[in-house]
Amino acid sequence: MTEVRLTGITKQFGEKGVLLGIDLTIEEGAFFTLVGPSGCGKSTLLNLIAGLESPTSGEILFDAKPVNDLAPKDRDVAVVFQSYALYPHKTVYENIAFPLRMKKEPAAEIDRRVREVAELLGLTPLLPQRPGSLSGGQRQRVALGRAIVRKPRLFLFDEPLSNLDARLRIEMRSELKKLHRRLKATMIYVTHDQAEALTLSDRMAVLHRGTIQQQGAPKEIYARPSNLFVAEFIGSPPMNLLRGRRVGEGVETAEGVVFRLTGERAERLGAVPSGEVVLGIRPEDLHLSPPAEGKATAEIVLIESIGAEVWVELNWGGRTIRATASADFDGRPGERVGLTIDPNKVHLFDPETGRRTD
Repeated sequence: MTEVRLTGITKQFGEKGVLLGIDLTIEEGAFFTLVGPSGCGKSTLLNLIAGLESPTSGEILFDAKPVNDLAPKDRDVAVVFQSYALYPHKTVYENIAFPLRMKKEPAAEIDRRVREVAELLGLTPLLPQRPGSLSGGQRQRVALGRAIVRKPRLFLFDEPLSNLDARLRIEMRSELKKLHRRLKATMIYVTHDQAEALTLSDRMAVLHRGTIQQQGAPKEIYARPSNLFVAEFIGSPPMNLLRGRRVGEGVETAEGVVFRLTGERAERLGAVPSGEVVLGIRPEDLHLSPPAEGKATAEIVLIESIGAEVWVELNWGGRTIRATASADFDGRPGERVGLTIDPNKVHLFDPETGRRTD
């Protein structure tokens, strides 16, 4: 197991700054995910750790030892790519054995380790086959086997599941999590899929425009996003964001709904000079019911069934908001429904800085 520490990492391609000062510690044995939209710098950061790129400035350390000047082969890391990168003319056995043959390991040791890894990944019946006859999930397991057989100090994954269909992605996420528990190795995983990040990670970092917006445990980031970008990016459907204004110790929306705040939340809201605030409400925290006097109401615009639940798009005073409901929700487009929102579930952000205020 290896601890990875990045201090002051920047990366420029010509005049374009891709990474703008990354400070990050990945504890040994952790499953750590770098998540963010396309172009945020996450794959570049993985390439720097692997040694495939060099930082413009800053230091990369493995177990407190600098590795900036080490070639990729000397860092003892295994990279699993989106494209599998298997040799089509070699059997599954030979694909897995390849890194050991390059190290000139004894034939008996190669055979033992290949069969050990094949058993671990359920590949034993496929060892005589070639990649062209395998499914996408099977090819990805072969790519994993080739990485595991080396027994590297660090595993790096660059969007390895994005070529798989939805069912296989879910299956492979489960396999990766089990694999991490068995190997107890440090794994760094890059994805743009926030569902993958939330389900796989011990800890994660959300990147945007070359900077880390927030890092921590997945539950912590979901429950308390540090700014508006994280609030919108993490969660599906995304968080509803509404403009409001401070009224005494509460916040009033443009629709006239007042959320009463108490204690420290009210005090922090008082520190926002303009009194303007953005309210964030997770779709699952919007509770729908039959309209009633004195209750906020909205018009149903669209209902999307996703099996176990439905996503309901609503028009609330000219604003589009989304809620989730159980699969037996019987509302219809054009009807009005009542809205109930727990003030304790409302997130508050400064509209000027984007930062969380509560």
